[in-house]
Amino acid sequence: MKTKIVFLLLLTVIVANSCNKDKFTTRPQLTLKSVNSTSLITGDDLIFTFDFTQKAGTLNSLAIRRYSKMCSDTTYDTAYNYPIPSFPEISNQTGQIKVAFAYNTARNGEVTISNGTCNVRADTSIFKFCLSDKQGHLSDTITSAKIAFVK
Repeated sequence: MKTKIVFLLLLTVIVANSCNKDKFTTRPQLTLKSVNSTSLITGDDLIFTFDFTQKAGTLNSLAIRRYSKMCSDTTYDTAYNYPIPSFPEISNQTGQIKVAFAYNTARNGEVTISNGTCNVRADTSIFKFCLSDKQGHLSDTITSAKIAFVK
């Protein structure tokens, strides 16, 4: 089954000067702030919220990889590359990135997640995220908790 991919990226940039310069590094820093649910049924949204910091430079993209635990179809591990909208380049940036997925339903601006060829049973997946900047620096990889996709 072909998965339709539509992306929603809400990027809110909060610019602040900070006295604590240690939290800003050459590499972008990415922190998973929240996930709205770890168990989804058809029609539910899955929303990841991240905080980021960047000492200097321009953010490029957020790489996302989904790993299915139950499906034996090796093509089911899916990679997404979220482009980051351009915003003013300043030193010591902080901000928030929200990534939304819709489970087995099509909505404007969201990636539709389905269980692909394994849609006859429930599935469990984990997601991995890595933020990159245009200078080639990568954040640490963030791994989500297990997300259950209930039939």
